[in-house]
Amino acid sequence: MPSSVRLSVKSIVGFLFILIFFAGYQGGKYFANNRFQEVGLALTFLLFFYGAVFTALTDRTIRWSWWFWSAPLIVGYVMLSSSAAFALNAGVPIMPSLFASREFLILFLAPTLYFIYRLGFAVEDMHRLFVASLIIIIINYIISYHRVDLEAAYFSTGYMSYLVTYDEWRGYRLKPPTFALIILTCYASIRLFQDGSPLRKLLWVIPLLLVGYVWSLIMARSQMATVAMAMLLYPIFLSRPNRANLLVLVVPIGLIVLLAAGSTLVDAFMNAEGADVRAKAYVIAWQTALEHPIIGFGQSSGYSKTYQDVFGPKFFPDDLGIVGTAFKYGFLGVFLYLFANFYVLFRLIKTNWYYQKRHGVHHPLIWSLLMMMTALTLNLVLNPGLAYMQGLTTAAFAVGITACLYEDMGLVSRARRVVATTS
Repeated sequence: MPSSVRLSVKSIVGFLFILIFFAGYQGGKYFANNRFQEVGLALTFLLFFYGAVFTALTDRTIRWSWWFWSAPLIVGYVMLSSSAAFALNAGVPIMPSLFASREFLILFLAPTLYFIYRLGFAVEDMHRLFVASLIIIIINYIISYHRVDLEAAYFSTGYMSYLVTYDEWRGYRLKPPTFALIILTCYASIRLFQDGSPLRKLLWVIPLLLVGYVWSLIMARSQMATVAMAMLLYPIFLSRPNRANLLVLVVPIGLIVLLAAGSTLVDAFMNAEGADVRAKAYVIAWQTALEHPIIGFGQSSGYSKTYQDVFGPKFFPDDLGIVGTAFKYGFLGVFLYLFANFYVLFRLIKTNWYYQKRHGVHHPLIWSLLMMMTALTLNLVLNPGLAYMQGLTTAAFAVGITACLYEDMGLVSRARRVVATTS
């Protein structure tokens, strides 16, 4: 085969990364009943074992055992404990619940990124591929929004009915890839201010127009407000190490205000539309969590029993915030979730500080991921998003890319690297 048409291993790996990111941020959920998610998980495993094998053979200084075994141990605990718990509590086979918890397999992306980096794949190449995949996902959403008959999908009984929402003032809306939308919004915004060339600034106007159009379609005011709050809090508390000390004063004050306003918030919640249904669901979830405090009630499955079969047709723990997490995974699961949330958040903060100190500017991708994680943390009680596919992908990517940047910036001892992803 002529060299001009021969694909390099690096090109193939890059293409596979785009497919993985596309699947991880649920770009494929608008067609084929989201079966593309399984493709993304399979490709993650393929690259994981490719990177693990070649680093084991060629790189004698990598902390191979840690990177190889950390993901299987974490994923194995969550999937097996939640599946076994539901099987025991609901009296059903374990395998359907195990398959229903497959989203956690995307956590293998973190060691995969690091293995591939150690084999010679540059951090900036991963950076560009990730951003390109976000743009593709947003374009795909816009096409799907105008391709799908939203009203027909909403009243259907199939898979697409779960992807369409309706209310009187916003009408029918196709659920967006929220994490990709927020990250790309932040990324395009900071690139617009960072890039000095007028032409490059003009190029970043295009993705800003795309995300702006999507925001206008979904009109998600609470999400937009949370992202805006994250951007406002950043220069006050997180832009440099000495300002983080202000959190020591502000967090206790915030907790006092939250407790003082607690009764008002509860009254507003109880008087809102559909509050009686949510209140009953919260009571059921909380009582069940107290009855199964360690590993929770577990992960249901449509192929065995659903939560609605056990607790009633209007019981959806995924809509119950951190209480729903306690219901599904127990208080141990809540502790692990909180640890993971703040671990990823502080890892991004530290990486951003070091990058800014060295280069004088923010790393646009790390800053954008930091804004995403800050927004998630602000909404932690109501929406523990890291427990689902888009959030798991964000956490895994953040851990993997920061590990690569640590070595690039010399924050850890830079071991010998072997270039294997060449043509």
